[in-house]
Order: sequence, then structure tokens, then C-alpha cells
Amino acid sequence: MPKEGLYFIAIMPPDDIAQRVQKVKKEFVEKYDSKEAYNKPPHFTLRAPFKAPEEIEETIVPQLIFFAEDQESFTVQLNGFGHFRNDVIYIDVADASPMQSLHADLQDYLQNEMGFSDKRSNNSYTPHMTVAYRDLTSENFQRAWKEFKDRSFDYSFEVNSIYLLKHDYQQWQPFYEFNFS
Repeated sequence: MPKEGLYFIAIMPPDDIAQRVQKVKKEFVEKYDSKEAYNKPPHFTLRAPFKAPEEIEETIVPQLIFFAEDQESFTVQLNGFGHFRNDVIYIDVADASPMQSLHADLQDYLQNEMGFSDKRSNNSYTPHMTVAYRDLTSENFQRAWKEFKDRSFDYSFEVNSIYLLKHDYQQWQPFYEFNFS
């Protein structure tokens, strides 16, 4: 039986911004007992985690190289914090449209060119970099949101690539970077 891998596709910020994001996540660990987001690298998900036989790497890597070569760089302006429901707090973006376009193009490509099912994909995509979720209790969410709703987090970076990440049975690791043209 072929060995299965666990993968996802994402935009990752440069190291200096990733370190700032990790500091925010550490605040959630220390002040609000929310550890779940801390153990994942800072990222914007473009394709949710999926299981596949590891042999897929031989196909998906060249296909995503081809996809990425057709993409153009764009700037992401991080812009404070937002939330979903009462259990997810994230770093927001000022203009979501470039990431939404990239997401839609990638979903189309994965489905039409590579035969991926679109069960997990939907038309509503809100780019966000999660800093607390799942284990953030309702009470801690209320306390944290009071602190973060007006806090600034204003940094920008160029998106020149996307990443395929792979779980190594302990944590997510960047597996391959696909550079834009």
C-alpha cells in the first residue's frame, strides 16, 4: 500500500514578518491559553490540507511549477486583526482581491488540470493568517478580542511564490517553493 502524505498549498510571508506573527501567536499561548496556531508556520492557506499518496509529489510539483510560472507578483498589505465566529482571530489584509484571484485560479487549475475534487473549495475565500483558533475558549476570545480589535499590525510584502507544505508527522514543513514568473 502506498505511503500517504498530508499536504497543503499556501502563501508564506518572509522571515521577518513570520517572526512578528510568531510573537503574536506566543501572546495567545501565554495570555489566552491558545496553543493550536502557534505550532503551524505563519501562512495564508490557498488549498486546505489534503491526503494523497506520496507518489503525487512526482506529478504535483511539475504541475505547480507550470501554474506558478503563469502568475504575477503582487503586494500584500497586512492590516490589523479580524475574527471568524467567536473562536478564530487572524491577521487581516487591506485588499483581498489579488489573493482571492490567485486562490480562484489555483482552485480552477487543481480541479480542471489536475483532477482534484472541489469538495473542500468554495467560492467564499477570506485571506487571513490565523493567530488563535480551536482551543481559544469563548471567554478568552472575548478578552483577546478586546485587546486585538484595534491593535495595528501593518506590514507589507511581495508575493512572488506559493508553497507546497508537507506534514512530517510532527509539524508542517515547507516542501517546495513555486516561483512566479
